[in-house]
Amino acid sequence: MKNILGIIAVVGLMSGCVPTGTPKPTIGLGTGIGIPQTTASAYGLKPNRYQSAIKNYFSTKLARGESGQYKFGEPKRAYKQKGFAYGGELDWKGWLVETSVATTSRTGRYLTPKPYMVLFKGEQIVEHILGNSHKLLTKVDK
Repeated sequence: MKNILGIIAVVGLMSGCVPTGTPKPTIGLGTGIGIPQTTASAYGLKPNRYQSAIKNYFSTKLARGESGQYKFGEPKRAYKQKGFAYGGELDWKGWLVETSVATTSRTGRYLTPKPYMVLFKGEQIVEHILGNSHKLLTKVDK
């Protein structure tokens, strides 16, 4: 009898420690479960001079970036989440431009182009990511 009362007391204490004010994930058409729905204005203004901004940015980040050959995609709305170890919440929301850069070697010939994703907040570059995909990055416009 004492064991049963002890178990009930422990279960009662454990259930009292669970927070009740957790936000519920939203479910909408065209989005996945748990992805918050936002309006287009929440992503900020679409960058207009993104090509010159990317060239200037990579001229300081890459060796011989000023003489590279660039190919640009159109800006797309996207957002990036923090890792689950950091809470998984929204880290960045703005515009993403997919680009590829072929830089020259020391001998002057062009190397194989490397793909980059450049993240914008308005007209300012926030970050660049090497590759075409990232686990924490979601493209809203396909």
